[in-house]
This record gives sequence, structure tokens and C-alpha cells, in this order.
Amino acid sequence: MQEVISTVALTQPELKLTVYTIAYESASECKMVIQELRRQTMRADMEIIVVSPTREGMDESNFEEFGAWQWVIMPEVRACGEAMEAAVRVAQAPYVVYAEEHSYFDEEWAQRLVAAHERGYDAVGFAMENANPQTLTSWAQLYGQFGPLVAPVESRESHVLAGHHASYRKDVLLNYADLLSTMLEDESALFLDYHARGKRMFIAGDAISRHVNISNLKAYMHMDYLGQRSFASARARVGQWQWWKRALYVGATPLIPGVRLWRILRDIKRTGRQREMLPQILAPVALALLAGAWGEMLGYLAGSSDCAQRRAPAELQRERFLGKKDRWTKEQTVT
Repeated sequence: MQEVISTVALTQPELKLTVYTIAYESASECKMVIQELRRQTMRADMEIIVVSPTREGMDESNFEEFGAWQWVIMPEVRACGEAMEAAVRVAQAPYVVYAEEHSYFDEEWAQRLVAAHERGYDAVGFAMENANPQTLTSWAQLYGQFGPLVAPVESRESHVLAGHHASYRKDVLLNYADLLSTMLEDESALFLDYHARGKRMFIAGDAISRHVNISNLKAYMHMDYLGQRSFASARARVGQWQWWKRALYVGATPLIPGVRLWRILRDIKRTGRQREMLPQILAPVALALLAGAWGEMLGYLAGSSDCAQRRAPAELQRERFLGKKDRWTKEQTVT
């Protein structure tokens, strides 16, 4: 069960964007990202939703500059998808976006997302920069997970966006009904379904998020395994794949690391970092891709099991999944 506590203090007649964030154990985990959102130029037109087990650790004064704010109290935050669905269903603005507790945003980030939606786009992705660039593993995870969205990115229509780093028209998301949490957990599958349904998607290259990436190699490999398994399971479930199609994709598993590696190399070259990244980045990338391919095969064969629950700590408490040489802390600011 969940409890919704609404504190609506509108300063504008109409909310334009709902931004929600998730705390795994304590609302204090979201303090940094709330401070980032307070820098937004359109903060008075934004609604903020915090999904957390309790309200402890976050003073209400943090929300006074926003158009409205709400708490969604979930006694146990087990998986991102469930928490994201809870926030989307109570959101009051026409567009919704997730703000991770380990991301920093340009001041006009929200304004640029809304501007793209108002031109008729159903989903809008934003460009990614590295907030903890000291380690090679953090770069490997950034390119491995977000390659096409790593800045610089040209603003354009595209069906390739980054999971957990895109905004949506709320009414379109609600069409997924009982599948909504599954789709929000695995947005790569959601983007494929959007594309198949003819939904319009856009990359806002001038909307920048500086993202803290996993820099512990073992954790990076484990997360790629869980992410790919969860993606494969969601893709097959939403598409209602027959056994023969699942078997076809299982048979193609040995090709997956090569395809993903080619895409990563393409994006490293596109962003002009081949001299500083190659060939040394290949070792952590290759290990993660092999783990991911194994996970994807199992996802097509046996579903996702408890992948969402096992992924949640790394998604919601990023500081615990950094390498020993990584100097980032949640109190740090990025300019």
C-alpha cells in the first residue's frame, strides 16, 4: 500500500512539468537532486514528487519555490518501476520526468524538455555528461548504457533515447495500464514499443544532465547483467512473443556483445574521445557486455526473476557503487 500526501501551493495557474525522484531508505537521499531542481528557471511551473518510505530527513522548506509538491509514501521501495508508476499516476502536470538522486542539471533543462513536448513529441530524451570522470569504469558505464545520448548530441527526432533519462506525455504512459511499472523499469523496451506504435520521440541536445556513473567494475558487470535480463524479459512480455521468437533471439545471443561494442565505439568516436579512451576502455566494456549478453539470453528464456529488486540499490544509492579511487560524494556540487 502507498499513501499520497499532497501539499499544493500553486504560484502559476497551470503546472507544466512534474519531476519525481525516489528515495530508497530515507528522504535525505534526495536532498542533492532537490537542490538541483531549485535552480531550474521554470521551477515555479513545476511539480515535485518524492517517493520514499518516510518523510523524515527532508524539510518542507526545500519545496517552497516550486508550483506544487507531493509525497508518495511507500513503506518499502522495492524497485524503481513500481515507485515511478506511483509518481506518474498522481502527477498533475501533462509531462513527467524522473530525476535520479545522482544527477545534476543545467538551469534550463526542464524548460527545454517542455519546449520539445509542446512541439508535439511524446517522449523527449536529454544529453548526458560524466559527473565522476576520474575512472575509466565510469566512462565505460556511461558509454555502455547511454552511448547515443553522451554529449555533445545534436537535437533531432530519434527513436533511441536513454532509460530513466527521458520525459513523457503522461496520458500516453497511462495507456500501458497494468504494464506501466514494467515499461518504466525497462525504458529501452518502452522506446522500442513507442517506435513500433508511431510515437514521436526527440533528443534535446541542449538539455544537459551530468550523471554519476557506476565506477566499481564488479558492480558495473552485475548491473549490465541485470539490466539486459530485465530488458529482454520486458521486451518479450510486452510484445507477447511466441516461443519460436524467443528461441530466435536466444540463438542470436553470441552476436549481442559485438553489436553493442560497435555502437559504443561509434559513440566514443562521435564525441571525439577515441585518443583518451581507446584501447584501454575495451577491457571493462568487454566484461560488462559478456555479462549483459548472458543476462539477455536468460531474460528471453526465463524472464526477469527479481532483477528489478536487485537493481534498485545501485539506481537509488549510487554512492555505494563507486570504485575506491572515485572521489564523488553526494554533497559535492557540479558546475
